[in-house]
Amino acid sequence: MIRAFSIIIFLIPISLASQQDSYLSLFSYNMLFVNPAFAGAEGKHVISLTSRNQWNDTEKSPKTTAISYSVESGKNVGLGISVLSDKIFIENQTTISADFSYRLTLNSKSTVLLGIKASGNSYSSDPSLLRGYNSEVDPLKNSFSSFNPNLGIGILYKSSKLWFSASVPRLFNSKRNGEDLVIQSRDRVHVYLAGEANLSLNDRLSVKPTFIFRQTKGINSVTDIGIKVGYLSFFELGFSIRTGSIFSSQAIININENFSLGYAYDTFSNDKLSGLNLKAHEIAIRFKFGGKPDKSEVEEPLPE
Repeated sequence: MIRAFSIIIFLIPISLASQQDSYLSLFSYNMLFVNPAFAGAEGKHVISLTSRNQWNDTEKSPKTTAISYSVESGKNVGLGISVLSDKIFIENQTTISADFSYRLTLNSKSTVLLGIKASGNSYSSDPSLLRGYNSEVDPLKNSFSSFNPNLGIGILYKSSKLWFSASVPRLFNSKRNGEDLVIQSRDRVHVYLAGEANLSLNDRLSVKPTFIFRQTKGINSVTDIGIKVGYLSFFELGFSIRTGSIFSSQAIININENFSLGYAYDTFSNDKLSGLNLKAHEIAIRFKFGGKPDKSEVEEPLPE
């Protein structure tokens, strides 16, 4: 109980000062949430489902649920829609986004996609759930809800062996204010850089180095660097290290070319934090239908 109380006290100032985007360890499955240029870039029809549960031993621990759908609609155009739900202690928020991308072919092996995102964030908080030593109800702890629209942009470079992404999913700061509120927060502008390479070691093994970098005004930047080893395009095993002493073990199984399943298990490598049992479980499922985009997918090199 004392540990749980300590976690809440530690996190409240951070979450109330500024609302940040969710951390997803299997970010390669969820790039549409941060970059609209991924709409239609990965297949004719792509559906992704992700569920992340953190610190299950703590009451009202953070939970993230995400679902997205994108389609390559022809004429170099991609469309996407996504819903991201976050629940953390006294705060609940849901972001709904619609994405549009346009493809520019550089040559037979590489393309650039430009994307724009329109989103709306529904936010609510109930500070009356915060308990102190005084049993009396604090009249300043009023519940609060708001809805904030926003716009985002992104660019994606894609070739047969790698991709690189740069994006700003929210261009505008949206401050949440209310009269006599104990809690005030804002949606801050986030800048993302991310990339992945697919390097073949032989006809059976491949290596995938990955990274994602996030910069938020007024908050320390976060970098996630990882690597996966794949076997016959059937399964991948790997790990990543994130700023803040977070270590993630990851596994991906490609059942076939249309269905894949991913799992990540996050722990704090810092002994002082890991003693609080701050673990996270993340599951991601992806469905692909209709094959690769006719004009969007780069041609794979022929085997020698």
